[in-house]
Amino acid sequence: MRHHRRGEIVTPTVSIRRWTRFEDVAGILAELLNDLYGGRPPVAPGATIVIKPNITANAPSSSGGTTHVELVEALVERAKGWHPGRLVVAEGTAAYGATHASAFPAGGWREMAERQGVELYNLEAGEHRLVPLGRPRYPHPLPISRLVLEADLYISVPLLKTHISADYTVALKNSFALTPQVNRTEIHRQYLLEEALADINRIRPADLVVVDGWDGAEGIAGGTDFRRPAGARTMLAGNDPVAVDVMSRQLMGLNQRTRYLQWAIDDGVGCGDLARIACLGEEPAGLCHPFMTPGDELRLIMPGLTLCDGDACSGCRVAVLSSLRRARPPRLLRPLTAVYGEYEGPISSGGTVLAVGQCAAEHAGLGEYVPGCPPDAEAVHRALRRMGCLCDLCHAPALAALEALPAADLADLRVTAAGDTVFVGPDADPTRRHRVLVVGACSESYARTVLDRAPSLGMDPERDVAFVAGCPPAAEEIRRALVCLLSGSGHGPGTERETANPQGEA
Repeated sequence: MRHHRRGEIVTPTVSIRRWTRFEDVAGILAELLNDLYGGRPPVAPGATIVIKPNITANAPSSSGGTTHVELVEALVERAKGWHPGRLVVAEGTAAYGATHASAFPAGGWREMAERQGVELYNLEAGEHRLVPLGRPRYPHPLPISRLVLEADLYISVPLLKTHISADYTVALKNSFALTPQVNRTEIHRQYLLEEALADINRIRPADLVVVDGWDGAEGIAGGTDFRRPAGARTMLAGNDPVAVDVMSRQLMGLNQRTRYLQWAIDDGVGCGDLARIACLGEEPAGLCHPFMTPGDELRLIMPGLTLCDGDACSGCRVAVLSSLRRARPPRLLRPLTAVYGEYEGPISSGGTVLAVGQCAAEHAGLGEYVPGCPPDAEAVHRALRRMGCLCDLCHAPALAALEALPAADLADLRVTAAGDTVFVGPDADPTRRHRVLVVGACSESYARTVLDRAPSLGMDPERDVAFVAGCPPAAEEIRRALVCLLSGSGHGPGTERETANPQGEA
């Protein structure tokens, strides 16, 4: 049982409905909410209600990566009947910039807000507050949106999605945007996403979750790849974010051991015991729609890759898959077998073998071994480089281009090449303004993400970011880009602002 913010004890409840005709969105939502509340409003009149969809930069709703505005509009109409004092639709992504005026620029959100008379709110622009947390899992302060902290009813409207950095993303992951983009960028850089998610949801769990399962996104998905809408055709709602995630994973056919979900259960965020969750509506088994996992898609697009997952937890799995995902285009230079978890099956010796994590220590003698529980993700990536599995042709010319330049000019410079950070100046603080050079045709999508997120760090994307394509580009071409970048005269060669159309996740 969990306590509602108004004090009463609430039975963890999830209602699930089939959604076969998109235009039935409002009717299905009404059925779900009636299952949860029996026609009674979940808050008193005059309450502040915050609705947070999952809007993923420029991914359209048809991709399965962004919440349908039609679902949120139907929810707004229902919430207006609860007579709130303030009704807000709030979201924050790198693409929104740092003002309320710059947010929700596409997708029909502004038009919906005008029709409904509802307030739109950019979480990036809003005030954030540090909340003390005993025994935190994430080792640094986490500022949380004051609007959401003080809301009487926080409604999360995520999607069914797999995620290469977190196994899956539904209710718990949708709250990541409650902390600013600058913090989210640093959390990803530290490979501490799961720790941060557990703490954010301890600080402010959602009171109501309505899951957009019309499509959902499968495969690598996460915040970058939405080429595989899953067509799940379901909608579910619940009053407990953990229970919603547990049921959503059932619907997606996922059974991996995901640390942040287990931590949320252990930390009392919600109920993870299926026997204690009241499941209403339709039977989950009849609506199960197995999703392609990130590992499944990597095997599909990277010939020669074998993944031996011995019921590993997400600590090892994410380290391996995220490292492989950094290869752009996604290809291996030689066959690879990656082993993690307590894998007991046969392991082919036809290619290179990488064993990762404490549970796979017995396979260390077959090739490279990266220890740890969890292993260091950068160590996994370095091992893949040593094994000759991933291309590093851009490293040498990128470093060569720096040699003739004074060290003082490079103090606030960060250089990435072929998916790796190859140089960081002493003043290149990733949480504030610095200059970035991205090298290599395989890093074009990363360059787009940097351009898009630059304003949230106080950077000018026209002056502080440069991209040089080629595989590899000539050192002289990289040097010319550096001169332009360091002089503040604009983009270096090969950087076209009109191509900067990232799909970076909130």
